[in-house]
Amino acid sequence: MKVMDSSKISMSTTTEEAKQDLISNLPAIATDKILKHLPIKMAAKMSVLSRKWRDNWLSQKHLVLDKTFWERDNHGISKTFWEIDKREDKYGIISSILFHHNGNIHEFHLFLPQMTRIKSIHLSQWLSFLSKTNTEKLALINSKSTYIMPISSHIYLCKELLKLRLEHLALNPPPRYFNGFMKLQSLELYNITFKNSSMIASLIAGCPRLIVLKLLCCSFNLDHLTIDLPSLESLVISVKRLGCLCFKSIVSLNNISLCLDKRPESHPTVLNSIRDLATSCQLQYLHFGGHLCEHLAAGGVTKSLPLSFNYLSKLCLTTIKINRVNVYHFAIGMVKSCPRIKDLEILIRNEGKAVIQHEIDFDYRIDSYKLGHLTKVEFTGITGTIAELKFIEYLLAVSEVLELFLFKCNNLDATSELKLSRDLLRLRRASTKAQLICMEQHRI
Repeated sequence: MKVMDSSKISMSTTTEEAKQDLISNLPAIATDKILKHLPIKMAAKMSVLSRKWRDNWLSQKHLVLDKTFWERDNHGISKTFWEIDKREDKYGIISSILFHHNGNIHEFHLFLPQMTRIKSIHLSQWLSFLSKTNTEKLALINSKSTYIMPISSHIYLCKELLKLRLEHLALNPPPRYFNGFMKLQSLELYNITFKNSSMIASLIAGCPRLIVLKLLCCSFNLDHLTIDLPSLESLVISVKRLGCLCFKSIVSLNNISLCLDKRPESHPTVLNSIRDLATSCQLQYLHFGGHLCEHLAAGGVTKSLPLSFNYLSKLCLTTIKINRVNVYHFAIGMVKSCPRIKDLEILIRNEGKAVIQHEIDFDYRIDSYKLGHLTKVEFTGITGTIAELKFIEYLLAVSEVLELFLFKCNNLDATSELKLSRDLLRLRRASTKAQLICMEQHRI
C-alpha cells in the first residue's frame, strides 16, 4: 500500500479550504468596490458572509442612504418604513450606522423623505461626526415639502469637502472661524433658503477651487453677484430675479446656463456681463432660459449684437418670446454672434395669436452672413406665427452645412400641423443635405 506524504496531505487540505472560502480571501479593494455598488441595507446583510466582510462593512467609505434605504418590499408592494411601523426609530438606525463606523467616510449621501421625523438636532449630530471623518462628498437631499429643515453650523467644519450638494434646506450664516471650503470643487444648491442675499456671495468667494457651480430655484434674488473663479468650468444659475452679474477671472469657463424664472420689473444693465462672456473665456455651451432673453433684449443688449462667441459649439435659447420685435432681433443677433456653432436649440414660449409687427430685413442676395458649421437645429413650440416662420426661413437660408432640422408644433390640430409642415418644406435651404423632420407629438 502506498503511503501519502503528510506534508502533501496538509498542503492539499489548505488549498481546498482556500478554494471553498473565496469570499473571505477576496482582497479589500475588491470587497470595497462590491459594497460600494450595493444598497446600504443589502451591504449590511452581506457582512454575515464572513468575519472579514463584517470588518469591511464597518469601514465602508461610501454610505448612500437614498430612497431605497427608506423602502422595503412587502409581498411585491414597496412601502416606506413609516407606513409599515411608525414607531420605528429611523434616525437611531442612521446614528448607529455612523457612530459604529471605523475609519474615514469619503462619501455620505442622505435622502430625507417627506414623512420623515428626523429633527435638525439629529442632522447636527451627524454633520459633527462627518466633519471628523475627512468626508469628501456630501449630499443632503430633503424631499419637496413645506418644511425646510435648517442645517447646523457643523457643516462648515467639513474642511475636506470636494463636492457638496444641498436640496430644500435652510443654510445659516457661517461662524466667524469659517475661512471657506478651500478644497471644494463642486457646489450644487437647489431651493436653499438663506437668511440674507449676501450669504451666497461670501460662500462662493470662500471656494476658490470651484469647477462646477449650480444655483437653482433658490429662495433669494441675486441683486449683485460677482463670479471671480479662475478654475470654474461650469456655471448654472436659475433664480427668480437677476440683477447685476459680474464676471472676473473666468478663463476656464466653458459651460454656462442662465435662467430667469420671474419677469423682471426693471431692466438693469447687463451688457458688460455678456461682453465678458464673449471675450474673457472660450465658451463651448451657452444657454439663456426663462425670461432672460426678454430681459436682455429689453436691457439694450440687442443694439450691441452681434458679439463674438467664436468658440461656442452649442447655443440654447429656451422659452423665448420670439413674436416680440426686440426679442426676435436678440435671437437673430445671438445666432450671428456664434459663427462656429454646430448645435442650436430654440424653444418658443407660446403667446397665443400674437404676431410680429415689422418686416424682416434680410435678403438672400444681400446678406452675406453664413453659418459654416451648424449641422443640427431643434426648434420646438411652433404655433405658426409669421415671426416663427421668418426665423426658421432665416436659419435655413444661412446654414450651409445643415444636416438635420427637427421641429415640433405646439397645440395645433392635425390639419394645421400638416399645413405648417408643408410650408416649412417649401422654404429655401442653403444646404442640399438639410432634412426637415417633425418630431413626434406626445399628447396626453
